[in-house]
Amino acid sequence: MELRTIEDLQLQTATSKAKKDASSLDQDDFMTLMLQQLKSQDPFKPTDNTEFISQMAQLTSVSGISEMNENLAGLTQSLYSAQLLDASSLIGKDVLLETDVAALPISGKVKGQVNLPTSTTALDIDILAPTGEVIGKVPLGPQQAGAVNFEWNGVGLDGERMPPGTYQIRANYLNGTTLEAAATEIRSEVMSVSVPATGGTPLIQVQGLGTVSMSKIIEIS
Repeated sequence: MELRTIEDLQLQTATSKAKKDASSLDQDDFMTLMLQQLKSQDPFKPTDNTEFISQMAQLTSVSGISEMNENLAGLTQSLYSAQLLDASSLIGKDVLLETDVAALPISGKVKGQVNLPTSTTALDIDILAPTGEVIGKVPLGPQQAGAVNFEWNGVGLDGERMPPGTYQIRANYLNGTTLEAAATEIRSEVMSVSVPATGGTPLIQVQGLGTVSMSKIIEIS
């Protein structure tokens, strides 16, 4: 078995320390380096006071940065917990989201609204099949500019209730003599919530719409 002298072990330790990433040096490492420098300096040419004070300032800076990082880590964890708690309160509630897709439940209605940029003599909500065919319609007639609520009871053009599932919603209004499209906003139930491990805006799982960012919520009811 190979025997190693104390000098060999010391050399190995020094080499290992030298390979340590400077970005990972902590306060103890910095103090060790300073003490080693003091031991190794020429007694006839000691380190200048100004330089020594500068090094002490660096030590204080390193210590402050280390404490700040610890505080930020704690703050991040607190914010993560608060976000998760706030987001979890949405489960079971309806949220209003801008989308052209709606989920028709087994029983019940699809609810939403349209924000008209101008008054109109006719506003219609079309319900489309995946093929693009219009299978349902909600005529709303003349409307003033602003938010207009609508409901679809799930009944198709043939008078029969449509099967539960996801349907495309389209809003059209007359602007003078021109037929124009308007964005639709749909109310859907929040099924679950999650917060990314890396932080950021919480995500909500909405019935029929999948996962969307919590920042996309327009209204909670």
